[in-house]
Amino acid sequence: MIENSDLIEIKIKRVIPAEKWRIVRTLTRVAEFPSFVPTVKETKVIEKNKNIVKTFWHIQVDSIPIKWVEEETIFFDKGIIAFRAIDGDIQEFYGEWKFNNHPNGTEVELDLKIKVDIPAIKEFAQDYIKNIITKNFETLMEAIEERIVSLKYLEVKKEKKSAKVAGFGLIGHPYNFFHLERCLKMLNPELKMPSFEFLKGLFELTPSFKLYDIENFQSKANETTRGCFIVATIIPEMIQKDIWSAFSKIIKACKLAQKHQVGVIALGGFTSIIGEKVGQIHEIIDVPITTGNTFTACLAVDGVLKAAELLELDLKKTTLTIVGGSGDIGSGCARVLVDKVKKLILTGRTKENLKKIRDELKRRCKKTKIDISLNNQKAVKDADIVIAAASSVSSILKPEWFKKGAIVCDVGYPKNISYSSTTRNDIFVFSGGLAKPPTPISFPIDLGLPSKDTLYGCFSEAMILALEKRYESFSFGRGNITPEKMEEIKNLAKKHGFELADFYCGDKLIDQNRIEEIKRARTK
Repeated sequence: MIENSDLIEIKIKRVIPAEKWRIVRTLTRVAEFPSFVPTVKETKVIEKNKNIVKTFWHIQVDSIPIKWVEEETIFFDKGIIAFRAIDGDIQEFYGEWKFNNHPNGTEVELDLKIKVDIPAIKEFAQDYIKNIITKNFETLMEAIEERIVSLKYLEVKKEKKSAKVAGFGLIGHPYNFFHLERCLKMLNPELKMPSFEFLKGLFELTPSFKLYDIENFQSKANETTRGCFIVATIIPEMIQKDIWSAFSKIIKACKLAQKHQVGVIALGGFTSIIGEKVGQIHEIIDVPITTGNTFTACLAVDGVLKAAELLELDLKKTTLTIVGGSGDIGSGCARVLVDKVKKLILTGRTKENLKKIRDELKRRCKKTKIDISLNNQKAVKDADIVIAAASSVSSILKPEWFKKGAIVCDVGYPKNISYSSTTRNDIFVFSGGLAKPPTPISFPIDLGLPSKDTLYGCFSEAMILALEKRYESFSFGRGNITPEKMEEIKNLAKKHGFELADFYCGDKLIDQNRIEEIKRARTK
């Protein structure tokens, strides 16, 4: 009989968003483990007799291989799987898997006892083997969860409808550390803010997390959906330091959304840029992902057209400059507006990409003069309309560069131009790419939006797709935004009550008096 003092006890719990039978089925298919559990190198069934199974295991953690043969007994009536090693590297090794109902699925509980009794190195070996075994079973539980969720999405892709897969996941992030501090103060107004260095270091180590559930979101068409808001713990400044670390945080955020069994994910802000730039995110995440750029571009175009109407501009006589014109949103706006203006100037970082979009637009429209430029200041100084579609940590356009009466649609994230300090009242600068949803959402933190009845176009697109039960990557990749797709998402938005947001410059509503002031400036 083993004394209790000789035993090392390991307890692990995890809530897996799946039915009990799915988990038990996955857990008992041990021969498949090496294909999806990183620490399991080999498993095989040696013998099977009704509810008793004998299996061989070979795991490896921290380059240390551990092998054993165990006997498992499945108690179907109790919902318990008991196991005991009958041969192998560890002297004693036995425990139970238990499965309990939970509001979010099934709580899986592992209660394991081991004994390591190797002379001379016993003290070290006990702690080390405990850590290895714990890490293995934590990895096993995580892998089983991902396996079950992945198979569920595979069923959906094969058009086997599942009520469990529905809704949207919105992934966002603070746009700088001042924004992060503001968010933390909203969550706890009494918070004494730690030093910048401490907060920065801690935030960089913090994994992505779910912040908020959105329940019963209702559209004008009386359709309802649900969703969640997930914080990817990145700040744009971090990207230059370690883009792969930022990418891993975005993957973690997507996997959290996947765990909540959403139908589509929206990558907001810089998460979409990193997600497309660094790796094939679709090969890692099973949920369809959209950047939301199609609806964002649509809202930017509609905002420009409405602003031009308010200022009584004749578009056919105007010069339009699109900063970031070779990017996804910028090129989408260009395709729609190229035949409505007299002259179009596209700016970007590389001449090669600008030439590609210029040549495409020239084939679409022969009458409009189309130029390209790498100099933003030169490109905007004579423009009647500017669409700033380049996302940048710091502002790449200055208010003093624009001519009197110019319309400036600030689509990038963060919105550096519309929130910049300026005394100019003779230019129509507004935050573009924003929608007014049919149901206001009270997020617990400041998302950088001017009012509670506004929402980013990228988030709105995912919500519209969820309301339509169209779980697809509507916007993904570079340069795929077409006028046809913009018209399609615009019609769906109208159906569900998503409208163009009111005009804001920073957090201030642009009223009729301001519009009249800008109109007068144009005539001077």
